[in-house]
Amino acid sequence: MIDVSLKFLVDEANAYLQRRLNSDFGKVELGALVDDKGNWQATKDSVRLTLFQIEEERHARAQVPQQVIVDGRSVTLPPPLAINLVVLFAASFTTYSEGLRQLSLLLTFFQAHPLFTPSDYPALPPGVDRLAIELVNYGPEQTNQMWTCLGAKHLPSMVYRIRMLVLQDQEPGATGTPILDIHTHAGLR
Repeated sequence: MIDVSLKFLVDEANAYLQRRLNSDFGKVELGALVDDKGNWQATKDSVRLTLFQIEEERHARAQVPQQVIVDGRSVTLPPPLAINLVVLFAASFTTYSEGLRQLSLLLTFFQAHPLFTPSDYPALPPGVDRLAIELVNYGPEQTNQMWTCLGAKHLPSMVYRIRMLVLQDQEPGATGTPILDIHTHAGLR
């Protein structure tokens, strides 16, 4: 679910950039910024989208398993897990000003499109009910810690939080016959 959601955002961002720039110059790519040895992985003249962190959406935490009916049987599924994704868009361009231009366009796009739903975006992956995207404000210390954690040199960048993906294991914990009637006996003391 994480992979297809981020791929969807990359596709939408690329479509927007191509419309605004009227060319294929500059492209958002999905992937790690550096490999395990610290070597840069992004293509030159591109914006790299990388997953920085996964957070649990605690206020949406479900504690009890879900009961659903599948093929006439009662099925118990584990509770769903609601998560947020913290992602980084980093610009690596031959000219510094072009990187800033691309980031500015992406900021404009996400400001104008902060919510993606299947009714507005039919290409949204099945099972994703909505993606809400918000800009995260990191101070200099947090930004430094993030880049150090990633093992990369600082580039012009922006951080977004993508709310809220819901993941749920579809392997049943228990199955049984559903309760269809409840019979009560009047007059029992």
